[in-house]
Amino acid sequence: MRRAAAVVSGLILFAAGFACGHLDSALPSLLNAQQDEPALLTSDALTVDAKTRKAVTDLNDMFIAAGRSTSATSDVNYFSVSVGGIDVQRDLEEGRGVDPETFAALYAFEDQELSATGKKERIFKRFGVDVSQNLDSDEHGRIRYKKKVVQLYSTERLNQLFARRDQLQIMSSNK
Repeated sequence: MRRAAAVVSGLILFAAGFACGHLDSALPSLLNAQQDEPALLTSDALTVDAKTRKAVTDLNDMFIAAGRSTSATSDVNYFSVSVGGIDVQRDLEEGRGVDPETFAALYAFEDQELSATGKKERIFKRFGVDVSQNLDSDEHGRIRYKKKVVQLYSTERLNQLFARRDQLQIMSSNK
């Protein structure tokens, strides 16, 4: 009799545990304190980032001073720096296309609604007044500069620039 009572008690405990396990998903879960999000970058990574930005900015300034580079944006064009400088302003003026970074910046516009008319106006924040006053878009949403659609550089031009980047990497690693 004792053995049967022990077996029945064991089965009851097992069934109760099984039922509680399955009912747990039906009950509201407990709230836990929100975990702090880890920092995006460590302090060492932020230090290296600051040094890299300074080095790239200094190199960009050297290219501009030497007449090897111009920028259409108000920021440093990392692509231009990586290939030894690009005359982005001239390419934009002549409708020859633009580098990938300038192209991306063109499409990072904001539409702002004008309160007086309710009409939307495109705001090109990353460009100075001299460039942005000549930017608009056509009926298909393509960005235009002085009424010419702005395109990405041709495949041939991009391949030339990437080859130039490779040459710069080889030459700079020999120093």
